[in-house]
Amino acid sequence: MSAFLSPFEAMLDKLFLPARVRAIDAGGDWSPERVEIEQSGFLDALAPDMALPFAEVAALWRAIGRRAAPLAIGKAMIGRSGRDPDTAQPVLLAAAISGAADRVLDMTTAYAGERSQFGKPIGRQQAVQQQLALMAEEVVAIRMAVQLAADCDWPTAERAALAKAVAAMHAPHVASTAHAVHGAIGISAEHDLQLYTRRLHAWRLEEGGETAWSIALGRALLASDENALDWIRNVLF
Repeated sequence: MSAFLSPFEAMLDKLFLPARVRAIDAGGDWSPERVEIEQSGFLDALAPDMALPFAEVAALWRAIGRRAAPLAIGKAMIGRSGRDPDTAQPVLLAAAISGAADRVLDMTTAYAGERSQFGKPIGRQQAVQQQLALMAEEVVAIRMAVQLAADCDWPTAERAALAKAVAAMHAPHVASTAHAVHGAIGISAEHDLQLYTRRLHAWRLEEGGETAWSIALGRALLASDENALDWIRNVLF
């Protein structure tokens, strides 16, 4: 784990409690939080004079998603890098989706263990266990796609497209499963689940959904002289 991740997470935990996230979502000013983040130096994570490894910055972006914090924090990091934002932006969105999906999985698993029906936790029902298992698979798939895209000095267009395509493809399934397990309480304004599932849907569509990024990957493959298997090995992995 990066030495920068823990203090960054601690700062986000302090600044973006669910009640504060709700206020910001309602149009509240988050200038005080913005000032504290600026003073922390984290916005310079990709700046030339600091330039953390991209994988470590992607971990910070996952932390943003896990806390439903403003995505503008990650966008500011990209803006200060002085490098091509077009391949970093999809990875930011995929990483934020990954963090939010992690949080949704944790919340759903915990709820399934707490909510009782017919005298036992619903998490002991085989149908619910299957839903949670499939949900966990999708969350891991998103995380792996982000890690692959971030395992470099700067994301390539192809790996960035793959990360966003995978994240966008799985995001609605993660959200729908979470709401299926939670039932009506999950969509209530008072429950925190909707803070994250709304973002899963919004971030899925921002900069294009899974179809757009899959088309971009297909075009890159067709423009190559390699066969599909060699292209996947050499370009994506």
